[in-house]
Amino acid sequence: MDFQTQYSKRHLNGTIYIATRRVLDEKLRSELESGAGEMYLLFKAPYSTYGIEEIAQVASELGEIFVIRFKVDFRNESRGYAFLQYIDASLQATAMQVLRKRFSDINLDITIFPSRNARELILLTGSGEGSTPFQIYQQMRTLCSFNSVRVYEYRPRTYLHVFSYVNNEAATLAHRRIRENILLFGPAAHVSWLRSNQTVDNDDFVTACCQQLDNEQLTPPNPKACNCFTFSRPQA
Repeated sequence: MDFQTQYSKRHLNGTIYIATRRVLDEKLRSELESGAGEMYLLFKAPYSTYGIEEIAQVASELGEIFVIRFKVDFRNESRGYAFLQYIDASLQATAMQVLRKRFSDINLDITIFPSRNARELILLTGSGEGSTPFQIYQQMRTLCSFNSVRVYEYRPRTYLHVFSYVNNEAATLAHRRIRENILLFGPAAHVSWLRSNQTVDNDDFVTACCQQLDNEQLTPPNPKACNCFTFSRPQA
């Protein structure tokens, strides 16, 4: 099977994708789409010398690729990094040892790390701006799909919303959409990544009274409970 038959290529939202055409088992695809075995490829400047096809050809020598996400600028030139996954996620450790040398053999200086797969965003909404946590939740549903949200009132009428996404790619697209529409959430609203050294747990916030909502919730949370709720995507 030749490369073009085995893989598809597309360009969307500043990313060029090369992905397998193979129809995968639903469980395996779900694991891969959640980031299993993902690697972060960091390029040394000048970035314009790096192309996705060349990287994909070398990477495919080790095993069948699930997807490469190659980040590009407005000129369609590399922004200096990409993400790589194999269908066999267990190849990650071997790939990190083998691929850098193989890339070096063709004069590509690429360092490979396990992907952090950061996929949580923090949306901070200021006090006195009129939007309740439930209204923020409803507005977010119109912008982008998310897996879950935890909402905390950490000062009176000031809320911290932690949105979780299926993977880093979904979170990155959501981050862009939120930034483009940030005024929908009030003049003091701010969105940022939940960094790996941050924690948002019971040591920081009292969550015992959080109310559980589902995807079809049509009425606001009980105002006599507390200004905190969680949403989780229904399981298939």
